[in-house]
Amino acid sequence: MTVAPVALQPEKEAAPQAPEERPVSEEEFTFESDRLVITFSNVGGAIKKLQLKDYKDASSRDMLVLASIRNPKNYILSMSDPSNVLPLSSSRYELTRKDNQIIYTLKLSGIEVVKKYIIPNSNYHIELRNIIKNVSGSQKDIGYQLITGSGLQETNVTDKRFVDVTSFINGKLAKFKHPKNDRIIYPGTVEWTALRSKYFSIIVKPFAPTQNEFYSADRSGMLTSGMTIQDVSMPPDSFVDQRFILYTGPNDPSVLAAGGYGLEESITYGFFGEISKAMLWVMKFFYRIVRSWGLSIILLAVFLNLLLFPLTIKSMKSMQKMQALHPQMEKLKAQFKDNPQKLNKEIMELYKKYKINPLSGCLPLILQMPVFIALYQALMRAIELRGNSFLWISDLSMPDAVSIPFKLPLIGNTLNVLVILMIIAMVVQQKLSTKFMGGAVTAEQKQQQKIMLIMMPVMFGFIFYNMPSGLVLYWFVNTILTVVEQYTISKYS
Repeated sequence: MTVAPVALQPEKEAAPQAPEERPVSEEEFTFESDRLVITFSNVGGAIKKLQLKDYKDASSRDMLVLASIRNPKNYILSMSDPSNVLPLSSSRYELTRKDNQIIYTLKLSGIEVVKKYIIPNSNYHIELRNIIKNVSGSQKDIGYQLITGSGLQETNVTDKRFVDVTSFINGKLAKFKHPKNDRIIYPGTVEWTALRSKYFSIIVKPFAPTQNEFYSADRSGMLTSGMTIQDVSMPPDSFVDQRFILYTGPNDPSVLAAGGYGLEESITYGFFGEISKAMLWVMKFFYRIVRSWGLSIILLAVFLNLLLFPLTIKSMKSMQKMQALHPQMEKLKAQFKDNPQKLNKEIMELYKKYKINPLSGCLPLILQMPVFIALYQALMRAIELRGNSFLWISDLSMPDAVSIPFKLPLIGNTLNVLVILMIIAMVVQQKLSTKFMGGAVTAEQKQQQKIMLIMMPVMFGFIFYNMPSGLVLYWFVNTILTVVEQYTISKYS
């Protein structure tokens, strides 16, 4: 279930800065775990840059930069005062370190803020403890906004459409809406909020009461998300200790589930999500056997084809029966050419007599469409394919892009060979389908089939050309299997 934004408000202009908010000299501190390289800043005591050791940049092959932020107010886990009274995001924090703990401290008039980062060595989580102390002699009401995601890097232009913000608020999944020049606000209790790209996420789970979640985009379209923590009334000489979990890693359900915070729910596959999850499970099962993601995609295609094979046989036999009835149907058309109602009735009686279901020929295609949509959603976001090669394909999450010694218009000096092979296979399939129908079609329908013989493969080639080669591989194998089935059934039935 999703919930739409209930408020769409323009960004408020920043109030004049207090004297304490003058720019301060920035000092960076870099911490490394087995999984992460984290660059902290003393400005706001927050995270300026995140790198993942287990993943490489697709183009440079350097360590993957997950997020890099220039504006200190958008540093990840930066705090700000909505009333612009306390300079929480722009002040210089003092750094201390103890083992795997990074501690930033800020002392203001009557308030002390301690940001304690606890970084496990072997996973993608960072724990933040915001300890706010009232060191004055009077009661203070403390509330703040926390930046939960920003600076998400996506070097592939075609993959930028996958960057979004998703959240679980008031027990419902919040619907993403492109913010343009506005800030989008969702009031309520935030279970988690995620800034996602195609393969990676920055997710924050709060353990403190929240007032809302929000996000906005700058002029370049870069998204920044955050949440507002509920005000807390603090008596003199008291403190609050508020905990947050930050996840910065791959969109891998098993990795996310291992943390035990329910963050795996941030990965969604659309309307046919359960089918997507099932197919990913089958693909991973095959991978554990063959240790190749390319082979596991091929085996998945074979598995799904075998699963639908009984329906395919039924469909083709139904088409053969209709072909045999073609002369009788032509007689009925000539006999009742001036009475369409009577003609339809007689044709239906003919179908009933010979036990033919005219819709059975479409049944495999109808069933394959949800499967294909689900598979598209699954493979388009499958982190397992990223960076993995198969045969001449260097990366199953990208087009195969084979270099050629000359430049072609609109295409350039690379050619996606797998798509070309898929088009050829589809042409063969269309020819077999035309031959299979035989005399069961009219002259007009034969002409339409000739047009479709070329148009369908070309159209699919255009659609698939820049898609991940893993998805093209599946469709190519599925087409080859369909050709084999059609040929075998037509020859031996």
